[in-house]
Amino acid sequence: MSSEKEYIALEDILSKTSITKYIETNWSPLRKVGSNFITLCPFHDDKKPSLSISEEKGLYHCFSCKAGGNLITFVKEFKNVSSGEAIKDICDFFDIKIELKELFIKDNTKKISQLIKLNSIIAKLYNKVLIEGKSSQKAIQYLKDRGFTRKDIIDNEIGLAPESWDFLVKFIDQRNLNLGHSEEMGLIKKKEKNHSYFDFFRNRIIFPIKNRQGNIIAFAGRSLNNEEPKYLNSKESQIFSKRKILYGSNKFSLLKGKKPKFVYIVEGYTDVLMMNKIGINNVVASMGTSLTNEHANEIRKLSDRVVLIFDSDEAGLNASFKSIEPLFGNGIDVYKLSLPDSFDPCDFIKINGKSAFVNILKNVEPIMDSYIEYLKIQYLEKNKALNSIINEFLSKLIYISDVFKKDIIINNFCSTFSVSKTEVEKKLNSLNSGSSSIDEKIKTDFHLSPIEIALKVFVENIKSRDANLLKEIEEVAKPEIIKIIDIIKKDLNLEPAKILTMLDDESSKYFSNILFTSTEFNNELSANIIKECVVKTRLDNLKEIKRKINMKLSNAKGLSPDDEKALLSELNNIIKEEKKIKS
Repeated sequence: MSSEKEYIALEDILSKTSITKYIETNWSPLRKVGSNFITLCPFHDDKKPSLSISEEKGLYHCFSCKAGGNLITFVKEFKNVSSGEAIKDICDFFDIKIELKELFIKDNTKKISQLIKLNSIIAKLYNKVLIEGKSSQKAIQYLKDRGFTRKDIIDNEIGLAPESWDFLVKFIDQRNLNLGHSEEMGLIKKKEKNHSYFDFFRNRIIFPIKNRQGNIIAFAGRSLNNEEPKYLNSKESQIFSKRKILYGSNKFSLLKGKKPKFVYIVEGYTDVLMMNKIGINNVVASMGTSLTNEHANEIRKLSDRVVLIFDSDEAGLNASFKSIEPLFGNGIDVYKLSLPDSFDPCDFIKINGKSAFVNILKNVEPIMDSYIEYLKIQYLEKNKALNSIINEFLSKLIYISDVFKKDIIINNFCSTFSVSKTEVEKKLNSLNSGSSSIDEKIKTDFHLSPIEIALKVFVENIKSRDANLLKEIEEVAKPEIIKIIDIIKKDLNLEPAKILTMLDDESSKYFSNILFTSTEFNNELSANIIKECVVKTRLDNLKEIKRKINMKLSNAKGLSPDDEKALLSELNNIIKEEKKIKS
């Protein structure tokens, strides 16, 4: 950057900029590949770097969603601004001075202003219906039951769409408002038969959705008669994208530029409003969609730490853990708060008050601690395979860039599951290498277990197949191998290719992986190899049972004396069995 601003012509702006510098500073770190750079694409939910940037050409292109253009295009799409605003942003960033008259570019600024103004008019209409309407009693009672007063309704411009097919259509017509704009934003819809219009929102409480500047850009409607879906959003438009907008972000202006310690992320509109009511304005919610990279990028502008306060049911847990990737991927520390008795923030505050809620906010825990406990339950109670548990853990860990933090988390995981830290780190390093996506690597990370080696040796040596050996394999085999054995038992002379044709798609793919995984062994020793693999599998199975028993015993607070005694007895029997097999 130059120390003094210089006046230049509009067409020369891009020659004074660096597209890689802007994207790396304002979005995500870049990695050089050949003559170009790659990074995650901000324009779709990108899990592997698919945005390619050419510094030489000053262009970017996404190989997944096909977004592309120059730096001005990037800023327009990335910040959802007009061409003129994008150029001003670029000039400010690179300390370039340009005559204001140069910024009169033909763009959609006027239309955007019209859409926002129309939304404002409609929000006032819905708000008036809720406050003054004769049929609003049920909606008022619902909001009252949730803890909101008349003042809250007015302050937040909450409204009501009456149970009518053409209430809004008539209003738009009477006021000579723009039908096309209303349809474009999804507030009204056109009938296929006669092309007349009808209201999109009917018999729903209306929550205006605002951008960070406080402009109403869309609406959410909450059903009053248990109609599904419970919540509806007006459709995406030129001014509204669910992937980019976070409900409640407009209230951050009340922080007067002060960076909050945390951004709280909740599930519901009323959760945001109730937290706002007690003075907590650093809270947002996504709107019926998983947290995206675009959301995470917006959050990063507000704070580098978040607390997820989602429901404690299965859906809430999954949503929490799914949010790990975009947040960690954007360098944001993630914490989790579980409210007692399945409360959501709105109900908890209404029943227990502000002080109790503020006090419980102190009980946040790092999200990965919570995730490891969740995986522990999946392992102990849902009988998920340990290898699957490790893969799921690594699929989250891979997004953490802080090496010290990563090391602490690995130690916690290895201690909880009694697994080798060396092996976990080795697998992590293999995921970090190369250009394939993490998901693809995990799916293709296929290493044969001893019992899979035994099956492979047996299948590939047709002449030396023995029914007794097959029976030994079957005794310790897992269900997916037993499916294959059941076919082989019918004819010990079946060729591998023939076996494949007799399996269902999933089993066929699994068996194919076993066949094509490279291994070396002496055909003359096939019987010995199989026996050794069976013994190793027996010992591994016992080791797995011991692991689970020790994990249960480590949680002694949740065990009764009888349960603890039974587990210790089972552990003693397993140790004896191990000695017997080894002797």
